Amino acid sequence: MSKSYTYIYKDKNDLLDFMNTQNFASNELYVIKASLPDWESTEINQLKKFLLNFLPNSVFIPVHSYNIDEASLTFNRYGSITETFNHEKVNHIENDSAMADLLNITTNQYINLSKKYNEIKEYFFSIVENIPDIIFTTDLNGCFTSINTAFKETFALNMNEIKDKSALDYVTAKDVPIKRYFIKAVHGIPVQFELNQIVKTGDLATFIIHMIPINVQDKTVEVFVIGRNITKQRKIEKKMERIAYYDADTGLPNRMKFDEILQKRITKARKGNSEFIIMFLDLDRFKTVNDMLGHKSGDKILKTIAKRIFSLIPKDAYLGRFSGDKFSIIMPDGTEPEVVLQIGKELLQSIQMPLHFENQELYVSASIGISTYPTDANDNVNLMKNADAALNRAKQQGGSSIVFFSGEMNKETWQRIEIERSLRKALENNELYIAYQPIIDIKTGNLSTCEALLRWDHPEYGLIPPIQFIPIAEEIGLIHSFGNWVLKNACKQTKEWHQRGIENLSISVNVSAFQFQNKFFIEEVKEALKYSGLEAKYLHLELTESAMLNHTMEAINTMHILNEIGVNISIDDFGTGYSSLSYLKQLPIHRLKIDRSFINNIKTDSREYAIVNAIMTMGHGLGLNVVAEGVETKEQLTLLKKLKCDYIQGYFVEKPMPPKKFEEWYYSTDLKSKLYY
Repeated sequence: MSKSYTYIYKDKNDLLDFMNTQNFASNELYVIKASLPDWESTEINQLKKFLLNFLPNSVFIPVHSYNIDEASLTFNRYGSITETFNHEKVNHIENDSAMADLLNITTNQYINLSKKYNEIKEYFFSIVENIPDIIFTTDLNGCFTSINTAFKETFALNMNEIKDKSALDYVTAKDVPIKRYFIKAVHGIPVQFELNQIVKTGDLATFIIHMIPINVQDKTVEVFVIGRNITKQRKIEKKMERIAYYDADTGLPNRMKFDEILQKRITKARKGNSEFIIMFLDLDRFKTVNDMLGHKSGDKILKTIAKRIFSLIPKDAYLGRFSGDKFSIIMPDGTEPEVVLQIGKELLQSIQMPLHFENQELYVSASIGISTYPTDANDNVNLMKNADAALNRAKQQGGSSIVFFSGEMNKETWQRIEIERSLRKALENNELYIAYQPIIDIKTGNLSTCEALLRWDHPEYGLIPPIQFIPIAEEIGLIHSFGNWVLKNACKQTKEWHQRGIENLSISVNVSAFQFQNKFFIEEVKEALKYSGLEAKYLHLELTESAMLNHTMEAINTMHILNEIGVNISIDDFGTGYSSLSYLKQLPIHRLKIDRSFINNIKTDSREYAIVNAIMTMGHGLGLNVVAEGVETKEQLTLLKKLKCDYIQGYFVEKPMPPKKFEEWYYSTDLKSKLYY
């Protein structure tokens, strides 16, 4: 007969006194039911460990008791356990009578233990059945011995269908060494792996599988398998990876992913002692497209460009969008420079093909910089830096070109850093000055206007070309202060020339997009005129198409205000942007300046001749004067006269000159004889 004892818990010392008082013996069997309201699991486990230390043959069962505030322990005492039970290990219990004899306990005692066993069995069966993960067990041959409800619902299989069939045969993934994993589990080694498996819907689901050996008497008797469906998790991870590593507009790998792939390629090439080439491709003056169409439309065009690039590079090449309008390409190992050069030429030709967008025909061009591993660099950072240096050289050459890296370019990079540092103090150190280039009236041969051009005489490097320092000034935010300085001093110089007898001379001043879009620009123009005393009608402001196309309504409003003041507006580098006839009609402009690129190769039967003729016709039709920039030969002048061009500017007339030399030139040069004889 079992005997029951109830103890209201105070502390461990008091509990120990209670067990001694009741003569509890360590070789006896106790079933301890613990009602511990509001106890933490750690506290319960500590109490369990404490009790089983003194009563090692006991069973500790936490129970839930309602409406009880005190912690209590109920000890059900079953008496001494036989030596047979303590030291014999039995493989299989055939019936209840054998177990009762073996335990040498009364029938009632066994019934209580059996009841508790069934409760525990039901408890774990409930967990297995209701857990959302798939669970099944197999024998040592891999044949199913049990499955849970989640397994049945996931794969639409029941136990009768798969009984005595191998679980390994149902695995659809061919890339998972499932047999090797199962053999490990059979040998007592837990295994975890990922598995893609077709489910009842026909979809491919991803599971994280745990194979756990079930050991009895230190021998594996079955394999317990639990699998969790992580398909949604993997999809989220892939989505997050795509956001982190791929460009949203083009779908191409971004700079971070490209850098990761490049590092792997370098590691592979280092081991295999091989070479490979990377290319940086950047669109020329793509900001103009963004300014005209907006960034969303610009992104659509970039997507089209990306498709063109992808269609021309080798199958094993790796294409990424490095940043903005710059693309990066890793060529396959061993691709010869001659082959890369040919691919580069094909890329430039393809990119220059017309782009049709929103009923407009657009044209863009690109430049390419190339560096080679390990010739130019043996790490990812310097390899990309050198490709970028080569790309910058290609752009300095006017774009639409391909340049391979050379060691001299690193020297240029450091020089650029020095230029940037010096440029910040150039105005303060009086290193900047204005050069003036004449603009001549073709009909009369008289000086009409001069263009004010910013020049920088560096104390160490000498004259720095404007194409080199103006973009840097724009990048570091100095262009506005430089532009305002030129505006004030050019107006002042022109007024002084008026006073010295060079009457009716106008001054033409370039205005950057940054300067033009500044909300104080109109006031700065007024201030320059007031400061110099120059009449507004003698001031021409030269704006690029991109400067006007950006923030269109604001730009038109600013031009109207300047026009009301009396200032003249010219469009500089006309023909390189995207102005339409309907757009030009809205603008209060006075002059078009044809870009020098159309004048350089002008001949009677050339494409440039047709373009210049069209611009002349359009300009005159709108009542505008037309200026041809970059005139360098008598032949060019003759053709421009034939096309009825109004003004010319270029080295054929004279180079840009400092103020004193310009004045000397004016009084000493017979322009009419130079132009007409």
